[in-house]
Amino acid sequence: MPFVLNDLPATAADVAKHLEAAGFTESAPLRQTLALAEEVGEFVGAVRRHAGMARRSGPFSDVEAELADVVLTAFVTAHTMGIDLRQALEDKLAVVYARGWRESPPVAGAQ
Repeated sequence: MPFVLNDLPATAADVAKHLEAAGFTESAPLRQTLALAEEVGEFVGAVRRHAGMARRSGPFSDVEAELADVVLTAFVTAHTMGIDLRQALEDKLAVVYARGWRESPPVAGAQ
Protein backbone atom coordinates (compact mmCIF):
# COMPACT_ATOMS: atom_id res chain seq x y z
CA MET A 1 0.00 0.00 0.00
CA PRO A 2 1.50 3.38 -0.97
CA PHE A 3 2.39 5.93 1.68
CA VAL A 4 0.07 8.94 1.96
CA LEU A 5 1.54 12.16 3.35
CA ASN A 6 -1.58 12.75 5.45
CA ASP A 7 -0.74 9.51 7.28
CA LEU A 8 2.43 11.00 8.83
CA PRO A 9 0.93 11.57 12.30
CA ALA A 10 -0.40 8.00 12.46
CA THR A 11 2.84 6.63 11.03
CA ALA A 12 4.82 8.59 13.65
CA ALA A 13 2.64 7.14 16.41
CA ASP A 14 3.28 3.65 15.04
CA VAL A 15 7.05 4.21 14.90
CA ALA A 16 6.99 5.56 18.48
CA LYS A 17 5.08 2.47 19.58
CA HIS A 18 7.71 0.21 17.98
CA LEU A 19 10.53 2.17 19.62
CA GLU A 20 8.86 1.74 23.00
CA ALA A 21 8.29 -1.97 22.39
CA ALA A 22 11.99 -2.31 21.50
CA GLY A 23 12.91 -0.91 24.91
CA PHE A 24 13.59 2.71 24.02
CA THR A 25 11.60 4.05 26.96
CA GLU A 26 14.00 6.16 29.02
CA SER A 27 13.80 9.93 28.44
CA ALA A 28 11.81 9.51 25.23
CA PRO A 29 11.40 13.26 24.52
CA LEU A 30 15.13 13.87 24.99
CA ARG A 31 16.00 10.76 22.95
CA GLN A 32 13.83 11.95 20.10
CA THR A 33 15.20 15.49 20.25
CA LEU A 34 18.73 14.13 19.97
CA ALA A 35 17.66 11.79 17.17
CA LEU A 36 16.18 14.74 15.27
CA ALA A 37 19.41 16.73 15.64
CA GLU A 38 21.38 13.71 14.44
CA GLU A 39 19.15 13.30 11.38
CA VAL A 40 19.52 17.00 10.51
CA GLY A 41 23.30 16.57 10.72
CA GLU A 42 23.13 13.56 8.39
CA PHE A 43 21.02 15.59 5.95
CA VAL A 44 23.57 18.44 6.01
CA GLY A 45 26.36 15.92 5.37
CA ALA A 46 24.50 14.46 2.39
CA VAL A 47 23.96 17.95 0.94
CA ARG A 48 27.65 18.78 1.41
CA ARG A 49 28.71 15.55 -0.32
CA HIS A 50 26.30 16.12 -3.19
CA ALA A 51 27.49 19.74 -3.59
CA GLY A 52 31.14 18.64 -3.71
CA MET A 53 31.97 20.30 -0.39
CA ALA A 54 33.17 17.13 1.36
CA ARG A 55 36.07 14.67 0.99
CA ARG A 56 33.84 12.30 -0.93
CA SER A 57 30.92 12.87 -3.25
CA GLY A 58 27.40 11.59 -2.78
CA PRO A 59 24.30 11.07 -4.89
CA PHE A 60 21.20 13.23 -4.68
CA SER A 61 19.28 10.13 -3.58
CA ASP A 62 21.17 10.36 -0.25
CA VAL A 63 19.94 13.96 0.15
CA GLU A 64 16.37 12.80 -0.46
CA ALA A 65 16.65 9.88 1.96
CA GLU A 66 18.17 11.99 4.73
CA LEU A 67 15.52 14.71 4.36
CA ALA A 68 12.85 12.01 4.61
CA ASP A 69 14.53 10.86 7.84
CA VAL A 70 14.37 14.44 9.17
CA VAL A 71 10.65 14.75 8.42
CA LEU A 72 9.75 11.35 9.87
CA THR A 73 11.88 11.92 12.97
CA ALA A 74 10.30 15.36 13.44
CA PHE A 75 6.85 13.78 13.42
CA VAL A 76 7.93 11.01 15.83
CA THR A 77 9.49 13.64 18.11
CA ALA A 78 6.30 15.70 18.05
CA HIS A 79 4.22 12.62 18.88
CA THR A 80 6.57 11.70 21.73
CA MET A 81 6.33 15.23 23.16
CA GLY A 82 2.55 15.43 22.77
CA ILE A 83 2.76 18.13 20.10
CA ASP A 84 0.07 18.29 17.43
CA LEU A 85 2.53 19.01 14.61
CA ARG A 86 -0.23 19.50 12.06
CA GLN A 87 -1.66 22.32 14.21
CA ALA A 88 1.78 23.72 15.02
CA LEU A 89 2.57 23.87 11.29
CA GLU A 90 -0.74 25.57 10.56
CA ASP A 91 -0.07 28.16 13.29
CA LYS A 92 3.48 28.76 12.06
CA LEU A 93 2.39 29.14 8.44
CA ALA A 94 -0.09 31.80 9.51
CA VAL A 95 2.82 33.74 11.06
CA VAL A 96 5.07 33.20 8.02
CA TYR A 97 2.46 34.41 5.54
CA ALA A 98 1.45 37.34 7.74
CA ARG A 99 5.01 38.71 7.94
CA GLY A 100 5.27 39.10 4.16
CA TRP A 101 8.22 38.90 1.87
CA ARG A 102 10.88 41.29 0.64
CA GLU A 103 9.65 44.74 -0.28
CA SER A 104 11.72 44.55 -3.47
CA PRO A 105 13.92 41.87 -4.98
CA PRO A 106 17.67 42.17 -4.46
CA VAL A 107 19.60 43.94 -7.19
CA ALA A 108 22.08 41.69 -8.98
CA GLY A 109 25.68 42.64 -8.19
CA ALA A 110 24.72 45.12 -5.45
CA GLN A 111 26.39 44.81 -2.08
